[in-house]
Amino acid sequence: MSQGRQGGTHFDVAISGCGPVGATLAGLLGRLGLRVGVFDRAAQIHPQPRAVGFDHDAMRLFQRIGVAEALAPHIARFRNSIYIGADGQVIQRVRHMAPPFPLTWAPNYTCDQPGVEAELRAAIARMDNVRVALGHELLEAAEEGDRVRLEVREPGGAIEQHTASYLVGCDGASSPLRRALGIDLESFDYDEPWIVVDMRVDEAHLARLPDTNVQYCEPERPCTHVVCPGNHRRWEFMLLPGEQTEGALSEERLWALLARWLRPGEATIWRAAAYRFHALIAREWRRGRIFLAGDSAHQTPPFLGQGMCQGLRDAGNLAWKLAAALSGELGGKASDALLDSYAEERRPHVAATTRLAKEIGRLVSERDPERARARDAALLAKGRGEAPTMIRQDMIPPLEGGWIARGAPRAGEVFPQPVVLDEQGRERLFDDVGEPGYRLVLADEVRERDGLLRDWFAQSGCIGALVRPDHYVFGAFANAEERQHLLEMLQSLEGTADEKRQARFVPARRAAHG
Repeated sequence: MSQGRQGGTHFDVAISGCGPVGATLAGLLGRLGLRVGVFDRAAQIHPQPRAVGFDHDAMRLFQRIGVAEALAPHIARFRNSIYIGADGQVIQRVRHMAPPFPLTWAPNYTCDQPGVEAELRAAIARMDNVRVALGHELLEAAEEGDRVRLEVREPGGAIEQHTASYLVGCDGASSPLRRALGIDLESFDYDEPWIVVDMRVDEAHLARLPDTNVQYCEPERPCTHVVCPGNHRRWEFMLLPGEQTEGALSEERLWALLARWLRPGEATIWRAAAYRFHALIAREWRRGRIFLAGDSAHQTPPFLGQGMCQGLRDAGNLAWKLAAALSGELGGKASDALLDSYAEERRPHVAATTRLAKEIGRLVSERDPERARARDAALLAKGRGEAPTMIRQDMIPPLEGGWIARGAPRAGEVFPQPVVLDEQGRERLFDDVGEPGYRLVLADEVRERDGLLRDWFAQSGCIGALVRPDHYVFGAFANAEERQHLLEMLQSLEGTADEKRQARFVPARRAAHG
């Protein structure tokens, strides 16, 4: 690490907050060779679970950091979900896609968050170019020319002065950095009080509980049951009008809520907390050299299981763009345009998934019995008398704009990760073969085990794809002319001309006619 002003350290990127998002961003940047400083005012990992799940996009990021295998003791495959209606019938199902899975990893996982965080922190602690300073509170951040000046309070009260080329706030929903910048949150009109209860259930009583995840869409009290790793089970209960959160968290009240499933002595209350489930998104995600990511930039209701996933996608999107901007390979305007594309891509994506989570929340939370039965009837009619089935990953949209070839096949989609055979004939995950960076992937040059890429290319009639460093597709192509067009579009983006950024992909088979 180089020395900054006033005897402090200069970092390529400083991160405020070392939760899952901050630690993941630090790990991704560290693997790219950047000098990273991570500051968190908490001295220890929060010992109780908050987030309880993530998806295969997150697992792919953990793979890039090198911790995916180490997470095995702390995770389990996410169970399918059923929705129970007003009269006790199943009104909807949400299940996983059939294997082979598009990223090889299972589509969704539940997790023990403290264990996951411990593995992430252990990984970044092994990186010589990453400094993790726990118990250090960021007091002030001010942009000064080509850097950000940081004022940090040590555990003993002394003040450190550091600088960084960029600063990322991963400091949670109450984000002191966001508030200091004066960035407002846009409300998506969802604000509901719920209680979250995490239980450690005695082994002898686990078999009595549902072996799947359940959304109880019952108007008398909507609630949720989630199967977590080991003997951990989570319940979420909607608070009814007039109920106070304080009394609702007493053991007597909690056991009354849980009586349908468990009695005292059959489980231990691990954690109980009152929340207001919000749908909020920051109006700005970048202010000069300062960025927001994770809960500091957005909060979503939990009904789609995308809370932590969204923040981890922020980290994956931002890491390679910061590295590219710092490398000096792009011009100043191109670097700025690339960094602007972080919000251009992530904010609409978060907004889309937040709206869907809000819709599911409204469906689950209907309190009027007549409207609840009408909802149930509509869903069953949709399934022609049976509960319709949705595929969980199909609900996650692609990127719609930003640093992609708009109009090109597959642009903005996540590129699959098959199991491939390397030059020695060994099975390896695709991302682990070769160096990180843009990839030009040709369908007939990949030796894979399960035909994932073969089928993916065939579905769009393409022979190859240009893939970004974060494994999102810049664009796919059907012939050599379209491939050249994609490469020229990427060069035009990196060439900084604003009018070139508006270029749109035109398939070669149509371009030939004018």
